[in-house]
Amino acid sequence: MLTQAFTFASRMASVRKEFLHWGQQLSGLTDLKSRMTYLQSDEAVQNAQLRRIPLLATEEPARWKQQMMSASEWDANELIDVDAVVIGTGAGGAMAAYELASRGLAVLILEEGEYYERKDFNGDIPALVKKLYRQQGLTGTLGNTLIPVPLGRNVGGTTTINSGTCIRTPGGVLKSWQALGLTHLNETHLNPLFEEVEQLLQVQPASLKAIGPIADLVRRGAEANGLQGSHPLLRNAVDCDGQGLCQFGCPTGAKQSTNVSLIPRALEKGALLLTGCKATALEWQGNRVSRLYAEASASPQHQLNIRARAVVLSMGSMLTPGFLARNGVHLPWLGRNLSLHPAGGVAAHFPNQALKNSWTIPQGYGVDDLAEQGILFEGATPPLLAYGLLGKPDEMLQRIERYPHTAFFGFMIRDTSRGRVVNVPGFPHPIAWYRLNKADFAQYMRASHLLARMLLDAGAESVEPLGIQPCPPITNIRQLDQYFARSHSVRDFLISAYHPLGTARIGTHSGMAVCDPTHKVFGTRNLYVMDGSNLPSSLGANPQITIMTLAMQASRALAEQLLNQA
Repeated sequence: MLTQAFTFASRMASVRKEFLHWGQQLSGLTDLKSRMTYLQSDEAVQNAQLRRIPLLATEEPARWKQQMMSASEWDANELIDVDAVVIGTGAGGAMAAYELASRGLAVLILEEGEYYERKDFNGDIPALVKKLYRQQGLTGTLGNTLIPVPLGRNVGGTTTINSGTCIRTPGGVLKSWQALGLTHLNETHLNPLFEEVEQLLQVQPASLKAIGPIADLVRRGAEANGLQGSHPLLRNAVDCDGQGLCQFGCPTGAKQSTNVSLIPRALEKGALLLTGCKATALEWQGNRVSRLYAEASASPQHQLNIRARAVVLSMGSMLTPGFLARNGVHLPWLGRNLSLHPAGGVAAHFPNQALKNSWTIPQGYGVDDLAEQGILFEGATPPLLAYGLLGKPDEMLQRIERYPHTAFFGFMIRDTSRGRVVNVPGFPHPIAWYRLNKADFAQYMRASHLLARMLLDAGAESVEPLGIQPCPPITNIRQLDQYFARSHSVRDFLISAYHPLGTARIGTHSGMAVCDPTHKVFGTRNLYVMDGSNLPSSLGANPQITIMTLAMQASRALAEQLLNQA
């Protein structure tokens, strides 16, 4: 007990130190609320943010919407009896629900957030962040630096707010998983499933018109540095016209996030979706889940009682471990093995080039020459509001004015660092611990240096590796090399992450994993996990296709099992 108390006290001291550092980092932002108000009211900002969202004609509600209702509308005294309950509507949960319902099983889907559709995605970024993001976008990790990790909380989960990039699991990663005994994860078996997922999502290369001028700039800069792997990214956005709002719900319905693609298909097959519904507890009979209890998100006193032959958790890497731990699952690897794909970016000023940042795909182009080495370059244009908040208050207007002529591009790394998601008694949200190790920071620096050089070679007047406090403009290669030759800290840079993975990974035995190769939680008879937490390791690629493909494989096997037991 003394050791446990010391460990807990040490963690709390670390949390306090990290929050103090966070406060220091934000001290230059004096009054964040007033700055947001200024940015939203300033005429220059308004002109830069004018949207071209098409007006919608009045449409007759689709029949599948009859299969969706708010949890608060369900009779709290009625037992819900189904074949399978799926908790979460993101990449894994939506695929599991669709596959199970397609085979005639009675499927109930629970989503803590609400359902929003095209008419709701109106370009009002502050309002949409409140609606679509968990904790209004303020989720992240603590460690040797704060790393924001945005998570979705809506029907569609994080697929509603991601960039739509669709990349298959790299072959080298699959081989490493096979070496762990997961022999079914091979290209021969998975390629047909990849193809099915890509067809469902209408995956195709982004159009150069929708990508905008950044494509040619990056291609020229890459070629000047001996890189030949420049290409439009594969995306799940058919007929995308570059509204530039992918992270705030697609206003044209082009992006095939699961609220547009898989959830409607699941409901058409007879699944029932309860929105505003938070799963709270599992009831056990031996090692079998006998009941699932849930509550209306807006009215916790409104309780729901669910009986299902199979329970599928699809809450994501940040939430699934805590739910399992609170409900009696205690496995050595639960909550561990957190990987993130740490990401960074560079801004480059092209005074004579109109970049059309608000009218193009935020992430539509990539350079993959170094992918096998763990570095993937991908576009990453921030919204005007986010860019304007960087730096000193008296520099905001200058940054806003430069925004239309500032090119943004980014990168992510296949990390070897590993973190952990833990529950702290009395704290309402799980805490993620993650320390970027020296090897990964070296990769981060290498990628940032090369990307800045690429943009200078493409003709940029100046470049700026993005940090908490902006660095002076770098105007030539000599200055750039001098900047990166200096000693830097992880905390100097604006590091973000979008792909938390691995906290309930699959494996061959409970000494190395949380779930078996069928995605069933070790030691249980009917509890499954199908989301990003299942991935055994970091991918070095956007994980949506991988998560969906593994969920397709696992849910088909589960459906066959349930049908045979009927």
